[in-house]
Amino acid sequence: MMTNVDVNTKISDLSNFLNNYNILFKDEHLLNVSKAGDGNMNVVLRIKTNLRSLIFKQSRPYVEKYKTISAPLDRIEVENKFYVTTNRNGFNSNFPKIIYYSKEDFFMIMEDLGSVEDLSNLYFRRKIDEKLIIKLTKILKEIHSCSFQINYPLNNELKKLNHQHIFVLPFIKDNGFSLDSVHKGLEVLAHSFISNEFLKNKSLSIGEQYLKKGSNLLHGDFYPGSWVQNNNKLYIIDPEFSFIGDIEFDLGVFVAHIIIITLEERYLINIINHYSESIDQKLVKYYTGIEIFRRIIGLAQLPTNLRLNEKEYLLKLSNRLLLN
Repeated sequence: MMTNVDVNTKISDLSNFLNNYNILFKDEHLLNVSKAGDGNMNVVLRIKTNLRSLIFKQSRPYVEKYKTISAPLDRIEVENKFYVTTNRNGFNSNFPKIIYYSKEDFFMIMEDLGSVEDLSNLYFRRKIDEKLIIKLTKILKEIHSCSFQINYPLNNELKKLNHQHIFVLPFIKDNGFSLDSVHKGLEVLAHSFISNEFLKNKSLSIGEQYLKKGSNLLHGDFYPGSWVQNNNKLYIIDPEFSFIGDIEFDLGVFVAHIIIITLEERYLINIINHYSESIDQKLVKYYTGIEIFRRIIGLAQLPTNLRLNEKEYLLKLSNRLLLN
C-alpha cells in the first residue's frame, strides 16, 4: 500500500520512511518539513536536514488543489521520465536534479532550487524581457529536439483530464463554475462566446488533434507557473503533463501566456520566428486561441489583475485566432 507523506507527517515517521529508501546519509537527520509553495497537482514539501535541503514531491489519486478532481497516480512517473530524457539528451542545466524516484510510493526527491517563486508575477508586471522570451524559446526547442525511448509514457489519463478542462468544459454553460465569482461581469461577457456552436465545434476538433500521438517530446504545461528563476538561472519544472505530441501545442500555450501578460498579439509571430523551425503556424494559432480562452473563462484561472475590458479583448482575439 502506498505511504502518503504530507506537511503534518511526524519527523520521526518521515525519517523512517526516507531511511527505508536509503535516501538519508549515515550522519544525516531531519530538522523540519514545510510546504514548498502551493502545488496545484501534487504534494510538494521542503525537507531540511542538518546537511542539505531537499524537495519532496508525491502524487495522489486526485488534484492536490482541487481534491474532488481525480487524477492518475502515475503522473509522477511521467515527470521523472521527462527529466531522465532531457538529461540523457544533454539538456540538464535548466531542470532540477533528481536525487531519487520511487515508483512504488509515487514520489521523487529533487534538489532544492532555493526559496524562489515561479514567474507568475509576470501577470502583474504586464511585461516580459525579450531576452527571457528568447531563452524560454531556446529551452522549449531543446525539449522538442530530444530523442526518447520508445516506451515513453503515453500519459493518456492526464491528457484526457487536461482535454476536458481545455477543450470541453469552458464551452459548457452550466459547468458548476461561476465566472462572476472570479470577476463580476465576466458571466455576461463570456455568454456569446460560450454559446457559439461554431467556436465550440472548432475547440472539439482541435481537442481531437491534441489527443493524438505526435512525434516530439512536449513539456505539456509550458507557462509561467512552470518557470523558476534563481539569480538569472532559469529552471523549468512540473512536467507531469508531458507527452509525445505536436510541438505546436507547447508553442501555442507559451504564446498564449505571453499575450495574456503583455496584451500584445505581435508575440505570436515573434516567438514563431525565434523558434525558426518548420511548424504548422495555423495550428499554433488554434492552440494559442484555445489556451487564452480557457484561462479567461475556465476553471484554471490565472493570478492576474486584468480588467474586464482587457479580458474582453483577449476573448475576441482568441475568437479571431480560432476562426482564422
